[in-house]
Amino acid sequence: MSDDDFEFSDHDLDDLPANTIEQFEAAAILATQQQQRTQHTASESDYGLDDGDEVINLDDEEGFVQVQQGRAPKPHATHHSYDAYEEGTTIDEGSIFPQTQLIEAPRQSQADPEQLLSRIKKLEQDKVRERREAENLKTKLQTKSGEADTLRRRHDAEQRKHERQLADQQQHHGDELARLRAEIEALRHEKEQAATDSMFKQHDVRDAVLGARTRKPMPARPKAGKTRSPAGTPQKRIRGVLGDGFNSDDVVMASPSRTRERQRTVTPSLAGKRKRNVVDASPIPLHLSEPSSQSGEKEEGAETDTEEDADVKAAEEEARLEAEALSKYFRKDDRRFDLLHRLMDHTSPNGDDRVLEALALLSFPSAPSLRLSSIFFDAIAAKTFEDVHTLALDICHTICNIWTQCLIERYYDPVDLLVDALHFILARERSETACKIKARFVPLMIDTIDLVANPLSKAAKAGPEAIKELYSSGHRAITSQIDVLECLDLLYLIATSCVGIEGTEPNELWESIPSDFTLMLLNQEQPIAQIQLMLDILATSGLTTSIGPILSSSSQADSQANREDALIGRLTNIFTETPTLTADPAFAAPPGTITEKDHLALRLQVINLLTVLSVPQHGATRLAENPICIGRLIKYLDRLLNSLYKTPLAPTQDITIASVNATMRLIHHIVTSNPGFDIKSKLVNTLGGQHAFLVSLTRLAFSEGLVLEKGIEDEVVDMAHGILDEGLSLEEGEAFGGVFSTGNSVV
Repeated sequence: MSDDDFEFSDHDLDDLPANTIEQFEAAAILATQQQQRTQHTASESDYGLDDGDEVINLDDEEGFVQVQQGRAPKPHATHHSYDAYEEGTTIDEGSIFPQTQLIEAPRQSQADPEQLLSRIKKLEQDKVRERREAENLKTKLQTKSGEADTLRRRHDAEQRKHERQLADQQQHHGDELARLRAEIEALRHEKEQAATDSMFKQHDVRDAVLGARTRKPMPARPKAGKTRSPAGTPQKRIRGVLGDGFNSDDVVMASPSRTRERQRTVTPSLAGKRKRNVVDASPIPLHLSEPSSQSGEKEEGAETDTEEDADVKAAEEEARLEAEALSKYFRKDDRRFDLLHRLMDHTSPNGDDRVLEALALLSFPSAPSLRLSSIFFDAIAAKTFEDVHTLALDICHTICNIWTQCLIERYYDPVDLLVDALHFILARERSETACKIKARFVPLMIDTIDLVANPLSKAAKAGPEAIKELYSSGHRAITSQIDVLECLDLLYLIATSCVGIEGTEPNELWESIPSDFTLMLLNQEQPIAQIQLMLDILATSGLTTSIGPILSSSSQADSQANREDALIGRLTNIFTETPTLTADPAFAAPPGTITEKDHLALRLQVINLLTVLSVPQHGATRLAENPICIGRLIKYLDRLLNSLYKTPLAPTQDITIASVNATMRLIHHIVTSNPGFDIKSKLVNTLGGQHAFLVSLTRLAFSEGLVLEKGIEDEVVDMAHGILDEGLSLEEGEAFGGVFSTGNSVV
């Protein structure tokens, strides 16, 4: 039915009586009651409540009055009668309800008051019963809740008890292990001492044997008589006492007589005789060979002397070698004591005490009487050191053991001292020592940094109130006791040490670093100094088969790719994020502000990091396959070029130009390192990527390097030209060439 069928006008409406609406409402009520009275016996309620219900007849004046006595009348009841009208209903006065029916007296109701009262009582009883059941259910719920709380408390108590027992067992096992190690070292020391004493005793016995040995007696050698030459002048025999030609001794013994006492005339000496000249010598040859008996005796004596000399020389040489061995054993590698002297003289981070002196002032809550310095000295004294590198490694393991106990007992005062001492030793040692300690250090470092960085990151995302609540709950004390930058600096030292060593050391390091830990430290809620140091550490993760943290299982290659994509996405987010200072609300003075130059420096460091990661082919492929990396680099390049024109000759001009050159080099390297790479297909995932691609690369391609663009390298301009040539058609290139004309570049 259309609206034109009513054919009403304003004048017709004005002619209606003032009580027309009330009459229509009364007619509607009567019509409704008449319909219910005629159809009640034939139809049932849709809600299933017709059984035992009584119909109240509004026409029954007597019953209506009795029912109304038990309840208050509802005001404005007639206003709800409009809901009975449906759209399209027409009003025709006098056709359905004549005027006489509107003033007709109501009929008497057919309802029984007793039944109504009984029905009401029954409903009230049902209500009381349901309320009682609800109370019972509520009581049961509270009972179950109490039982659940009791079970939860018992579970927590049992868990805490189990943790205490486990900690006690670990402590007991650690003490037993330390005791057994000490006993082993003591036995080893005794063994070495016994070996040393044995060597000394052998040396003394050998010296005593060599000292008691004397030279063998030489047999008397008969003197060879002079061989007289038959051609020589015979020697005059000595004249006897008696001068009678006989042996004077025999004569004297047989017949002694008086000796002459007078002197005989002395025969002239041979000096006055005439000597024969050399040419007048006798032609008879002399016998130069000795007799056989004399030569044999002489050779035997020479051999005896040679054997004795050889024995003496061998004994002397053996004694000299033993002395050198002992001297080398007791004096070898004095650098061990050098390292100990330097460590004992090293000043603690507070600048007042030495590290070991500061450790002497601290003790674990579980053993207040035992100083940390005593634990350190006891552990070092129980070890034997072959060289300085073994000593340094043992000292590092001892420091890590004390650090582990600090985390177990939640006692963080010594952490800075331990990290400083560990950094001092590794900075003076070779790279192999740092690589060997990584398995112990990295888990400790991660657990320590999580105590500070993880709650701060969550609170910063929640808002200032969460930060205030965090610091008021004890986080301020933990932050003052743990230096996150010092821990990251030590991790950077170990990471750079592993890079310079061939083998699996870098892979093992990055397998021990979780991916979520790396992403957490790159969030904008962290201090900018920590983000920069983490970027330096990530620069060592560019390996031939992976970038960033590594999954240990080779079967999870897809998860490794997802982690690398997450890392690339986190790094490229820094191009649009603005790190803020999350300071302690208790400090009235602000810690400082982060300038635009600081933001540009951080983003330039990200560009350099991505460049380092793209040097291996795996890294370049991962950057090219990432759906958002190229688009974000293009957008960042476009923003850098816009900033050159928006703020001419700003203080950040130099770093902006450097960022433009580095970004363009990275984009060109990614494109050229992956043959067949379609750069336009990667721009659809970035809002405004296609526009930024055309504008930024065209500006670079036609840059003259003057005034605002001073510092843009010609090589960068050629790179932009090369990418545009591949990405634009001939007509597009001519169109852009007409807009950007330059003398240095030709499209």
